[in-house]
Amino acid sequence: MAATTDAPKRPRRRTIAVVVAAGVLAVSGIGYATASEVTGQVERVDVFSAVKNRPDNDGGTNILLIGSDDRTGLTKKERRELHVGQGEYGRNTDSMMVVHIADDGSIGVVSIPRDSYVEIPSHTGPTGVTSDASKQKINAAYSIGGPSLAVQTVEQATGVHIDHYAEINFAGFVSMVDGLGGVPICTKTPIVDEKAGLDLPAGEQTLDGAQALGFVRARYFDPSADLGRMKRQQQFLGAMFNQASSPSVLINPPRLLSFLNTAAGSITVDDNFSNAEMWGLMGKLRSVSPSAITFQTVPVGAEVNAGGVGSVVEWDTAKSEELFAKLKTGDPLTASSKKKDTTETVEIAPGNISVRVYNGSTVSGLGSKAAKELEEAGYSVTGTVLNAQKSTGTETVIEYDPRYSTSVKTLEAAFPNATFKEVDNFGRTFRVTVGSDYDGVKPVTVAGVSGDADPDKPQTAADDLCA
Repeated sequence: MAATTDAPKRPRRRTIAVVVAAGVLAVSGIGYATASEVTGQVERVDVFSAVKNRPDNDGGTNILLIGSDDRTGLTKKERRELHVGQGEYGRNTDSMMVVHIADDGSIGVVSIPRDSYVEIPSHTGPTGVTSDASKQKINAAYSIGGPSLAVQTVEQATGVHIDHYAEINFAGFVSMVDGLGGVPICTKTPIVDEKAGLDLPAGEQTLDGAQALGFVRARYFDPSADLGRMKRQQQFLGAMFNQASSPSVLINPPRLLSFLNTAAGSITVDDNFSNAEMWGLMGKLRSVSPSAITFQTVPVGAEVNAGGVGSVVEWDTAKSEELFAKLKTGDPLTASSKKKDTTETVEIAPGNISVRVYNGSTVSGLGSKAAKELEEAGYSVTGTVLNAQKSTGTETVIEYDPRYSTSVKTLEAAFPNATFKEVDNFGRTFRVTVGSDYDGVKPVTVAGVSGDADPDKPQTAADDLCA
């Protein structure tokens, strides 16, 4: 498809808070006594005594984070303002993450799709009645059997040992965001989701607690539904960590302690997670940087109808097993925190750029080779490859109409060593004359086009959401 003239440029849910609070406490440098006082406010529950048939603890630290839909602490007015309904909906979760803390202190956050179709293990309920194992959506485990069954289900489905458990509810999440003075985010497009009470313009903005809750809950506006929501939860986690560890918080003792106290009072953890262990873990994270915090989702395969259970997602067996194998070690989940992706991000997709290829070298067939590689990279190659009337020698030369100054940036990324020449009224087709130093077409990433991105590629807390 040929390019059109470029238009002028226009000038993770409640569980998220648990990770952020731990990281901030680690990097803040506050005294041990103060830290102990903060961590002493955390509520603890028995989680692991009822968990059976556990996998081996092979390495690293894995924490299962649950976002509870518990409305406790919210008045009727607050429930109405937050668009969370007025009723008591029992014990539910639609947010589940595994936080992997590697031996080098880096953090990998893995979201588990709430509609994942897994086996809920046999379990005994509070009345003493034992239920057989059954295939259901993974979020049903928490509703049926609380934290213990949620942990056992995740361990059985993944083969990964869970070391600790943490959860936070609606009220806690809202309070923590407000305690930070809001969290700056950037959205590429406007977001309007009436059910979540969300109406955000595109661009940079700071969300208060109520808006943040809507942002990480919203899914009805997005055709990718729950998977898209998990991406936004991960993005918000990164933004929240950046805000919480920013100088405006860390060097403001009243705001810092207010945030930490709010966080501690909002979190419930397993009773094996002692203050000393919590503080030791935080000390281990002291040197963590945003680029060392990565986010990804358990890779999914097919979406199927499971009869009485409804629409569910199945995991991609090979990719998910590869991810779970990493969770069983003390190694980082991804090398992305150490090696930055050098692929350039561009605004105009190759499919919207028309090119005509000429061979300006003495190498026979080099023009045809370049044309084939351009087609494989998605560019629209027109006409027959010919020899250039004038040799360019070793140099690859690209001629273009200056009206297509944005489209040319895609070719500049694809041919970083080429020479570019403006030709007035040249038209919408770019002329690529390859020289003998031609070494292939470099790949590019298209901003804002989800179909061009690898859905399983980890993101980091340092990523620019609007890049």
